Amino acid sequence: MAERVSEVAGLFAQMESELVAWREAHPEATLDEIAAQVTPRRRQVMGALLAKLALQQGNGYALEGLRCEVCGTALAYKGNPAREVLLVEGEGPLARAYDHCPHCARGFFPLDRRLGLVQRSWTPETIAKALRLAVDIPSYRRAAESFEALTQVPLSKSSLQGLVQEYGGRLVEQEAQQAEALCALPAGEWDGRPLPCPPAAGETMAVSLDGVMMNVRGEGWKEAKIAALSVVEQQEGSPEPEVQLTEHSYCAGLWDAATFGRQQWAEAWRRGLPRARCVVAVSDGAAWIWALVITFFAPCVQIIDWWHAVQRVWAIAFAVYGQGTPLAAPWGARLKALLWAGDLRGLVHELRAHWPRGRELPDGLRQALGYLFRQRRRMRYPLYRQAGYPIGSGTVEAGCKVVVQERLVQRGMRWSRSGAQALLALRCALLSGRWDVTWQSLAPAQVT
Repeated sequence: MAERVSEVAGLFAQMESELVAWREAHPEATLDEIAAQVTPRRRQVMGALLAKLALQQGNGYALEGLRCEVCGTALAYKGNPAREVLLVEGEGPLARAYDHCPHCARGFFPLDRRLGLVQRSWTPETIAKALRLAVDIPSYRRAAESFEALTQVPLSKSSLQGLVQEYGGRLVEQEAQQAEALCALPAGEWDGRPLPCPPAAGETMAVSLDGVMMNVRGEGWKEAKIAALSVVEQQEGSPEPEVQLTEHSYCAGLWDAATFGRQQWAEAWRRGLPRARCVVAVSDGAAWIWALVITFFAPCVQIIDWWHAVQRVWAIAFAVYGQGTPLAAPWGARLKALLWAGDLRGLVHELRAHWPRGRELPDGLRQALGYLFRQRRRMRYPLYRQAGYPIGSGTVEAGCKVVVQERLVQRGMRWSRSGAQALLALRCALLSGRWDVTWQSLAPAQVT
């Protein structure tokens, strides 16, 4: 042990001597310039120290026995090949025992398994830090450059993209299996036992569904579907409680409606939504959205997003008087006030006063009226406000931007389906506040 300490101490003394000499030659250097000289030398010393500590209990020779774990054949010791290990703290070679099975033709590095090393030069913790930047920064190249600048660990764009594909793909498979398992169960059962649903994140929870377009290589612009789940918090003290949505989580992917339905239900299950006292679904009027809401969340409070409804009101005003005309704005504001008051009957009567019965309806006016009629039971806005329910789907619309567009819909970006899905899975984990738990579940493959 004393010899090991003296070796590291010798490296530190050498580093100190070199830095003192450099400082004497550069008396005007700033603190950042001094630090730039310290960092690479410090990493060299720390790499040596890490290697010494890793080998303190031996190099792995006979650490796990001398027989193959697959076939039981006696292993042959083949020496101590070194591998380069890259960590944020330092880097350097690590020489450890290598055993070989003549029957299976497989090699084993017992110490690598004990230390949690993977097939690559990076440790799992280093990979997790790199992936987080790749998920957060809207460019693999910039993310790799940022990672190298922050950690001094070399990393290329292609290597970072490969890590996202590997670990994000693993997460995609994991979540698909979870979703399939949940939706294949008899109601409320798991192997004949009550399904262990987590506690609800809040007494009242909201769910909103939507879609956003992204460019898929070889296919053009395709819709990525997204679900946003939130806790509804109400602040009393007025006839209409103030509503705030918190603790958002997301799932998103290039799925058809049926697959998306299973995925968003799995996310709802992770949040404990089935155990919430009240579930509020707020979305636009797309038929596929409400089909999923009824399938997975009924009975629940169903609300058409206020601003989507208002758009139809203005479509009526513009169809009758023309956009930009003096009469359109005040009449549209009156229709909006009737909608806010939940008086759809009065809104229709108001329209009839301006567009007599029997007069042919233009397409835009017919579509807007049809929308309001079909969704009328989801537009009881005064009741929703008094109950303290959200009436806007801004959470999922913000999710479309934050989860998908800010990372995957930048100028010139085109994605393979597998690459986009891998990145979206990791990004949802990050933005849903479960990055650490998700990374633990991915269980990086260790060296065998």
